[in-house]
Amino acid sequence: MTDTENKSEKYNKLDLWDTKTILDTILESQLNAIASIKLISDELELTVTKAVPLLEAGGRLIFAGAGTSGRIAAQECAELYPTFSWPKNKAHFLLAGGQKAFSEAIENAEDNIAQGEHDAEKLKPTAKDIFICCAASGRTPYTLGVMRTANLSGSLTIGISSVAQSPLLNEAKIKLNAKTGAEVIAGSTRMKAGTAQKVILNMLTTSIMIRLNRTYDSYMIDLVATNEKLNSRAIKIVAGICNVTTESAKESLVICKGKVKLACVYLKYKDLKTAEEILLEHAGNLRKCLE
Repeated sequence: MTDTENKSEKYNKLDLWDTKTILDTILESQLNAIASIKLISDELELTVTKAVPLLEAGGRLIFAGAGTSGRIAAQECAELYPTFSWPKNKAHFLLAGGQKAFSEAIENAEDNIAQGEHDAEKLKPTAKDIFICCAASGRTPYTLGVMRTANLSGSLTIGISSVAQSPLLNEAKIKLNAKTGAEVIAGSTRMKAGTAQKVILNMLTTSIMIRLNRTYDSYMIDLVATNEKLNSRAIKIVAGICNVTTESAKESLVICKGKVKLACVYLKYKDLKTAEEILLEHAGNLRKCLE
């Protein structure tokens, strides 16, 4: 069995423990899982460094996985557009079993390596694309199929697994091995391994978007305001960056059709066409535009 599936003696007779001890133990295991990520900080930095120029050249972020790993990866993919206005055609996810697998287990879907290859081939991968493939055990056939097709296409492949020397990590161009070890419930990798995957994906996508000029200071200047809460947030961001009243911020957003970044530049130059040109000239770097 792999490290993620082993039973740990540490958790013997778990069902006989008192509830508070169980809760404290689960929390401790989660914190340890997060701490394990510190050991791969160099690999994470390398991933961001290699990914940014590929995306600037028109590449795509493509996430893949099965079961819990696939659902975590799909969630990360889904958040990129509303948070950073990352184009929907530049972010894809491949989940074993397809859309139905979001809410229920699809029998044997993860065991089909050919399906993984086929699903990846449908995206017509190129050397500009980045595939982030997640599998706690590092040996899920579907995810391996995706990675193999990506590698044959020259794409940048990143493997996220809790097991060193697993097939996924052996074949990945960048190996992200968070050594989370045995789970409190043996084999339940939705726990420590899943937490580590989610944190790693948060770190990667957020850092990449920062490097792609989709933040200013710690503001999300490319958010898509689709409801009242987000509209209010957009107004606060513009007011905070430009040091103007909420009314002025709101007016600029109306003129700029809700685009926070553009509204900030517009408030500096008082002309929409000029603001658009300057934003384009500086490749969306708001700090350079405002300087």
